[in-house]
Amino acid sequence: MLGKLNSCIFLLFFITAPASTLLAQEGSLLFNRTSFSIYNPAYTGTDGASVSFNTRSQWKNIEGAPRTNYLIYHMPKKKNVHLGFTAQNDRVFVENKTFFTVDYNYQLQLTDDRFLYLGLKGGGFYNNIDVNGIERIYDNFNPALSVIKSYFTPVIGVGMHYKAPNYFLGIGVPSIFNNKRFEDTKDWETTASDYSYLHFSAGGSIKLKDISLNPMIVYRSIPNSPNLFSGTVDLSFKEKISIGAGYSNNESMAVFITSKNKWGFEWGYGYEFTSTSISDVTKEPAHEIMVRINLEKKAKPEEDKSEQQEDEKE
Repeated sequence: MLGKLNSCIFLLFFITAPASTLLAQEGSLLFNRTSFSIYNPAYTGTDGASVSFNTRSQWKNIEGAPRTNYLIYHMPKKKNVHLGFTAQNDRVFVENKTFFTVDYNYQLQLTDDRFLYLGLKGGGFYNNIDVNGIERIYDNFNPALSVIKSYFTPVIGVGMHYKAPNYFLGIGVPSIFNNKRFEDTKDWETTASDYSYLHFSAGGSIKLKDISLNPMIVYRSIPNSPNLFSGTVDLSFKEKISIGAGYSNNESMAVFITSKNKWGFEWGYGYEFTSTSISDVTKEPAHEIMVRINLEKKAKPEEDKSEQQEDEKE
């Protein structure tokens, strides 16, 4: 009976609450450097051509808890253009949301070692909602379920990214559309929406011989929800192995480790937990795994020079 009661409470929340309140799964603290292009298309390709895969499992032992997987491919730069593709899937309770987007990023060289990137994102997502997965107290038809339907929404996003030798700044809007999720009926009026939001990122690197300290902050302004602020810092040795920690103003904390070999293969594992638990659900940890493969061979100095001269001629 308790499970059915919780399902009914969730259903009421599902119909009336903004969709942005269900963004707990997107609040990753850990491997943002491999996934910033999801939120800011101007980040696409700025670290070179690569393919990366992340999987994140939140509230590990809870049925229907948030799960997310995404695959990101950044193509090699052609002239001053970077292209990227993203496939992302988010699951939570009866929702199964799948994104497909293409990123276009144009590079402007301001000085020898400073660049400004202007990005554009296009695509869409389909949210499949299985109302049959909601447990009910009674077998009679519930009119509240009539407004809940699967839907498709186009995605158009924009962003800017500034990159200097020892720091970067970025601001992006993953999707400029505000989309009302369900159509009202004469009996039910819904307020649930997918909102546009602002994503700001900044980071740097303090190097001392073979060791570097890499702080990073992320800020998201989400309508009708508390703004999200998170930060991480990691200590890297010879850019081969790093350990770090993170904290968010939603009282989540995390520790993580990454390792990279000379062939460009990188992996990471993160463990996230909450500092205060309001229930048995929220005290369950989140686990995140990252795999990234660098697709670009390191060019020799003379190759870099010849490529730069060729771009200038064009």
